[in-house]
Amino acid sequence: MRAVGAGEGTAGAGAGAGAGAVGAGAVVASASVRPDYGGPARGVADAGFMVDPAHAGRGIGRLLTEHVLDEARRDGCTAMVFNAVVETDPALRLWRSPGFTVLGTVPEAYDHPRRGPVGLHIPHRRL
Repeated sequence: MRAVGAGEGTAGAGAGAGAGAVGAGAVVASASVRPDYGGPARGVADAGFMVDPAHAGRGIGRLLTEHVLDEARRDGCTAMVFNAVVETDPALRLWRSPGFTVLGTVPEAYDHPRRGPVGLHIPHRRL
């Protein structure tokens, strides 16, 4: 398993930073971070994460979380938010361990392919 950084085919710093994890010759996880808003609110970073379920529980999500937190700090952000699917997010404990708290839940905001409309948590953390 190796980490792939922004210089290896992910978004450059201008559009946000990205990272991935490669194992057995395939990308098994990805993460991205970018400003959530422009102008005066540009200090809030928006992150996105995905880990192939076949590779869950190996610390990949934690590695990518640490990476995007570092990138957001480096870009001068003071907080981070993202959306997490309530019904299918096995990583909620992961988000809480580095200090994220759930600000709220948007009901029926995600159309899950098997479960239909489900909620989205909005985790937040000051940096």
